[in-house]
Amino acid sequence: MPNSPQNEDGGGLLARTIEQLRSANSARPRAVDIPKIPGALRFYQVTAYITGIMLLLLVAEMILKYGVGYSVYAFAPGRPVVSLVAYNPAAGALPGLDVSTAILIAHGWLYVLYLVADFRLWSLMRMSFTKFVQIALGGVVPFMSFIVEHFITRQVRRFLAENPVQRKAPSSTVEASH
Repeated sequence: MPNSPQNEDGGGLLARTIEQLRSANSARPRAVDIPKIPGALRFYQVTAYITGIMLLLLVAEMILKYGVGYSVYAFAPGRPVVSLVAYNPAAGALPGLDVSTAILIAHGWLYVLYLVADFRLWSLMRMSFTKFVQIALGGVVPFMSFIVEHFITRQVRRFLAENPVQRKAPSSTVEASH
């Protein structure tokens, strides 16, 4: 039976990946970008949770369709508002909304938004490319977006605690002339 990939220290691939996610040594943002980081972090957190939930819905839909043999339809004539219909690819689509396909499409577009948030945070924090790929994979592996979000948020918050955001002094008010 093949063993899981291990390094010379005996650590498995998952253990190495989590350790890399924990490490903050690759972050080196520019001073001018530091005030933008809290907003980018919040955007990333929201998209990570939304993408993770949609991925779990997608997995449940795939199990329902290919494991149990049912598709979910909404607003199909002569059926309840939401109903399970036996999955038959040869029969074609029923009238109404195919919820299974809607979940698939929604997850795809929300994953694109997740990648935008990932790229924004990654570029502001100036992390390694490996970290970008690890964050991106969080949106395609079930439950991984929640785990990756936890480690990245902790790393970014630690960085922000060590490098406080400089608040701009309020500018003097200028009165309009008549």
